[in-house]
Amino acid sequence: MLLCYNLFYFDGMQPHETSSKDASGDSIAVKQNNSHTTSFTSVRDSRKRKVRGLWQRGGKLYLQTRVEGEKSARRIPLKAVSLEAAKIEMANILKKKREVGLDKTGIRQTFTEYADKYVKFYESVNASGKKPRTVAREKHSLVHWKKTIGHVRLDKITKAMIVGFVKQRLQDGLTPRTANLDVIVLRSVLKEAREEGLISTMPTEGITPKKVVTPHRPLLSPADFQKLCEASSKCSKNGNQLLDYLKFLAFSGARRDEALTVAWENVEFDRGLLCIGSDGLSKNSQARYIDLNSNLEAHLRDMWERRAPDSKWLFPSPQRGKKDIPARTFRESLILARREAGAEWMAFHDLRHYFISMCVMAGIDFMTIAEWVGHQDGGVLIGKVYGHLLDGHKKNMATKLVFGLSLVKLPENNNCEASQAG
Repeated sequence: MLLCYNLFYFDGMQPHETSSKDASGDSIAVKQNNSHTTSFTSVRDSRKRKVRGLWQRGGKLYLQTRVEGEKSARRIPLKAVSLEAAKIEMANILKKKREVGLDKTGIRQTFTEYADKYVKFYESVNASGKKPRTVAREKHSLVHWKKTIGHVRLDKITKAMIVGFVKQRLQDGLTPRTANLDVIVLRSVLKEAREEGLISTMPTEGITPKKVVTPHRPLLSPADFQKLCEASSKCSKNGNQLLDYLKFLAFSGARRDEALTVAWENVEFDRGLLCIGSDGLSKNSQARYIDLNSNLEAHLRDMWERRAPDSKWLFPSPQRGKKDIPARTFRESLILARREAGAEWMAFHDLRHYFISMCVMAGIDFMTIAEWVGHQDGGVLIGKVYGHLLDGHKKNMATKLVFGLSLVKLPENNNCEASQAG
């Protein structure tokens, strides 16, 4: 025993310490004593220099850092066991501290506390992969979740709570599709909490989406579209801008939101092209080009002559003030216009159906239509879902169906009895 003690003593380490080397060759004296009474000691590298912010106790490494609002420095336990790994882990924690702040110590976070930080992070980080409108929709859905389970700790949320929330939403008159989307938002938040180690299991596991029955929607006819255009120009103070917007959707097939962010620099009259999604905010985050048809080009040229001189957008916000921002929505104006036109069922997406159906009836191949409207399936969805045709068009198509067979007229007395007599 005396010999072992002397070996440890002359090696510069205490009997309860071991040396651990990382990839860089730096060693740390890691104590093997697991007693909680062991005091914190600073960590030094192989050159006996203190590693800033890194401490150890009982064989475990800790990051020491100041947190705003806390009187004393906080020591955060690390998973790392080597100096190099500890430095990387410390850098990640400090980055999180700068961007969104560190979690509260003590009692686990409530759902409201974590949901607020979740939204704050995605509203402030452009490279998060979430589009601003997606974050806005998630934020709206989380308002309802916070009213129901906001006071519950993250690790105490149960499947029964979620099922109860969905049932209540359906009783309040919400559609099954909306309830399903609410669960998707909750799952996204809890999944991130699990990745951060705040929960170990997902309470959304095993929850079956409610069956959604898509009602049949009538195809918008040219006459219906004409009535809507006539009503939109006189329904509100934004009537003329709404009329331009409706025509743009009908002649281009653009989606409701992506059309609002089209700028005049995206219109190339000389090449006969219109670029949709150049800002990366289209549904599939990819830009696409639409060849200008005669109606679309005429409409864009007319809008160009009447464009706002202080805005780069095709549809600038009426309340933009000194800021040049696009309009957010024309939903309220549309409600007034369709009420005037007697088309309460119509939505902005019906104009996309209208464009695609007109393309199909014009004989344009599905692959070309798919490229114009931003489908990436080569036209499969066009044929299955969007290929609505007017009854009159189908009847005209039936008259063009010729089999190329000559019919043989049978003799009047060619019956079974005549055959037997013969």
